[in-house]
Amino acid sequence: MRALALALWCVWVSAALAADGGHAGHGQAGSGHEGHGPGLSAAWTDLPLIEAVPGRDRSSATFHLSQLSAGEVKAYAPGDQAPLPEGVRFKADRLEWEIPVRNGRFRLESTGVGNYHWLQAREETPESVKVASTAHFFSNPGPAPTAMLARPKTELEIVPTPLPREHNRYRAGEEWDFALRFRGQPLAGATLQWISDAGTRASFTSDAAGQARVRFPADVRPAAGQRAQHGRGAANRFVLAVEHTVDGRRYLTAFNGSYAENAFARRSLLWGSGFLVVGGLLGLPLIVRRKETRHA
Repeated sequence: MRALALALWCVWVSAALAADGGHAGHGQAGSGHEGHGPGLSAAWTDLPLIEAVPGRDRSSATFHLSQLSAGEVKAYAPGDQAPLPEGVRFKADRLEWEIPVRNGRFRLESTGVGNYHWLQAREETPESVKVASTAHFFSNPGPAPTAMLARPKTELEIVPTPLPREHNRYRAGEEWDFALRFRGQPLAGATLQWISDAGTRASFTSDAAGQARVRFPADVRPAAGQRAQHGRGAANRFVLAVEHTVDGRRYLTAFNGSYAENAFARRSLLWGSGFLVVGGLLGLPLIVRRKETRHA
């Protein structure tokens, strides 16, 4: 009984230490972001962004444009149709449409179609083309976004390959692939910039197939007392950007979103270390008895 009580005490201590460690030493000095999720605070990058205004709705969402001026945003539905249980087929009314922007804001309506929608804003001059893009997930049933992602939507593109699945998201420590395309063709040897609102910066180079593998940094600081629900919780904002110049015209395209702390890995480490301590302590009396038997 004493050994069991001691084991439980050790597990409690290790849990407390792990929890303290999870709140310290993450990220680099920068914006002072505390990991409370995407919001509309002070500008953290000069790259063009399409960011969701806080607030959740199953069929609509409001967004805000930053570092880019556009009179409209183009929206893309995930696909034409997709199979559902019992042979029912779900069809989107439209594959793409324009949404007017007023005072830098616009509202996306899903019209009942679920899954990922793509949003793209464009600012164009004779010398340059600047594009902001993001993806928004509606939880209603809907087609897979495969065809939507494959379809060219502007000259220079950053395309997630793939997007996170339902009830999932980008997480710290994970690696995800992004395709870089120019006029529908792979863009090899291009530099993909990474910036997070925690102050982290990195760069990645696309391979011969135009693919760049991005590792999401472990710089998300968990908010005190906050627990993730349905994949939500503490998160950082990020933006990926690529530039390309052709015939004297500069193209800049950015894709932005958010990524969460890798809470599952932290829990696995905590419980693994706890069980290791318990196993060792429970086995200690057996070792002591064996030594006593040998000396008897």
